[in-house]
Amino acid sequence: MTPPRDLTIHDISVSNLVLGEARVLRLMFPPAWDFDRGIAPPDLHARHLRQGVPWMASGQTWYVLYHKTLGWAMELHIRVFPAEQAIPPEAETLTLAGHTAYLTRHTRRRGLPWKRHDVHFMTVSWYCPQTERHLSLEFSGWCPEEGFAQIRAALAHTRCH
Repeated sequence: MTPPRDLTIHDISVSNLVLGEARVLRLMFPPAWDFDRGIAPPDLHARHLRQGVPWMASGQTWYVLYHKTLGWAMELHIRVFPAEQAIPPEAETLTLAGHTAYLTRHTRRRGLPWKRHDVHFMTVSWYCPQTERHLSLEFSGWCPEEGFAQIRAALAHTRCH
């Protein structure tokens, strides 16, 4: 399927000296959003072959998204589990990559005691039976709701298999 022209493709793969390379997923974001590695290196615990493709079966990786013109930024923490995880009771349902996905939001106070601020979180998770793994994407930052809405809209074009 051809991606929409107004989105930029980001194929995410990780590698490990012992396990080799493994695909994680394909994300698409509006072109105004840059995408770069986070502060921690990817952590690949296990990989498996599905349909001849090596997939991350267990692990995590971090990225940073930032809006080029508005200066908004958010962190993306991707976690992959080898089995289906529990669904939070307060989760909103949506369709992502042909699967039922679950979206939750919350806010936490972060920072030094004299300079605390609200950090907003948006987590989208789902189970992919084709690759036999549960994926969780946690977006967090000081970004306004409009930025989270742009990212959420682009998530409809995610590919996990």
